[in-house]
Amino acid sequence: MDHYIRDKIIVITGGSSGFGLEAARMVLEMGAKVAITGRDADRLRRAEESLRHDDLLALRADATRTDDWKRLIGAVLERFGRIDVLVNNHGAGIKITEVENMEDDDIHTVLDVNLASVIKGCREAVRVMKTQASGHIVNVSSGCAYHSWPSWAVYTAAKDGMIGFTRCLHVEMAKWGGKATTFVPGAARTGFCQAAGIADDWMEGFPDARDFARSLVHAIDVPEHCFVEEVNVWGTKQVIVPF
Repeated sequence: MDHYIRDKIIVITGGSSGFGLEAARMVLEMGAKVAITGRDADRLRRAEESLRHDDLLALRADATRTDDWKRLIGAVLERFGRIDVLVNNHGAGIKITEVENMEDDDIHTVLDVNLASVIKGCREAVRVMKTQASGHIVNVSSGCAYHSWPSWAVYTAAKDGMIGFTRCLHVEMAKWGGKATTFVPGAARTGFCQAAGIADDWMEGFPDARDFARSLVHAIDVPEHCFVEEVNVWGTKQVIVPF
């Protein structure tokens, strides 16, 4: 089967692990050219070795820093000449605890890493995509955006805000031929819990990163004149209780 993303230039932040790494692997297999980023140089190097592809560019970058975004965009344009798709997959729990335990710095960091950094990246990508009169941005949110769990309030605020931001962004981009999608995953075995310092023993039997990355890639691999507004994907073991 032919793929619409063949020969497309796809930038994936947080591409050294989790959904980002597995999505990068899939789109490379489908004939795309890919740039991945990550903050941890060692993890990024291991991801690059794992993917091992001539059409791969791996760049260390901190998505919270505008200078890093500009450097990333410049490097991708120098290597590939354009940017067709940006997947904002980066993010982190930072501190998962009840609101009363969140210090000012904790709140600012959670919002910066999970929302403000995405807005910055979209801004820089749109400036390039608009000159091309085409481009697709996919922002990775979280099932927290639509459901409530204790200790996740600040993280949820960022991920819920991302959904509203992406809807507005799509309307702006559509005026010149662009589009924007939100990917909303439930819990998966991606290493997120370990990085956030919370237990993950309850996740036995949950999907892994590659399971969910398939749905992420499906949202990208669409005709130019079509777009997927939002994808919600859950593991069948995760029970969602209405609130």
